Amino acid sequence: MTKPRLAISFSGGESSAVMSMWCYLLYGDTHDIRATFVNTGCEHEETLRFVRDCDTHIFKGTLDWIEAVTNGPRKGPTAVKVTYETASRNGEPFEAAIRKHGVFGPTHPQCTSRLKTEPMLWWRKQNGWPPKTYDTAVGIRADEIDRVSAQRERDRIVYPLIQAGFTKQHVNDIMSELPWRLRLPGEHYGNCTWCWKKSKRKLLTLAKDSPEVFDFPKRMEAQYGHTDVAGTGGGKHRTFFRGNLSACDLIQLANTTQFDPYVPKQTETMFDPSFDPNLDVGGGCGESCEIGAD
Repeated sequence: MTKPRLAISFSGGESSAVMSMWCYLLYGDTHDIRATFVNTGCEHEETLRFVRDCDTHIFKGTLDWIEAVTNGPRKGPTAVKVTYETASRNGEPFEAAIRKHGVFGPTHPQCTSRLKTEPMLWWRKQNGWPPKTYDTAVGIRADEIDRVSAQRERDRIVYPLIQAGFTKQHVNDIMSELPWRLRLPGEHYGNCTWCWKKSKRKLLTLAKDSPEVFDFPKRMEAQYGHTDVAGTGGGKHRTFFRGNLSACDLIQLANTTQFDPYVPKQTETMFDPSFDPNLDVGGGCGESCEIGAD
């Protein structure tokens, strides 16, 4: 009898790692499991190292590392297999998608679909897993249930961590017992490093700590800011970030005397490190670009 199929959408974060371990514990003997990580070229190097370690310890070398391939007009993205050593590190897959579709952002939020979801679905189909023949496990936790997709039943998306009641504290407790961890310089560096869906506070903190993180989006805005959806020039200038902010705007704002993300109540402005919805609420995939967080 054919085993039921479970596809693991592995984001490269610790929640996704714990979810993957949980899936193998629950379903390793009963399901055919296939795991995929999609690299955009804008992940932090520590994320790639963590994915490599998870491939060794969790997936036992079976993790599919892939990257989007952006094709010509009227053709959707496909994918190519890479490794830790050959994975893009300078945003090459991302730039190819921007070259065709223009700068992504709040008004054009298709980066997850173009760079992750569609290439992943194509890859699975090419390897004998057509849509609707498997469930997809996504690493969204019980304390972020607002990120659950409204189309989860239609798309056969499952959330093992939510079903198990796992929160961020559970993930931290489990990972602290393991010999490998995701050792980013700070939580705000979660992949993709400069993602426009992150909260404004995280983006400003990144711009303060590591302004070089924004070199790529600065170049994309300068080079492709007027690229329209047909891949031609002349479109309305786009920037990546909410509030029509550009990468240069964020860096400038982060370096004003008004802003220090680590000093409480420094001014009467919005930069109080206590929770502020204007600063701390990001988008659905701001840290892990989960395919089921739409």
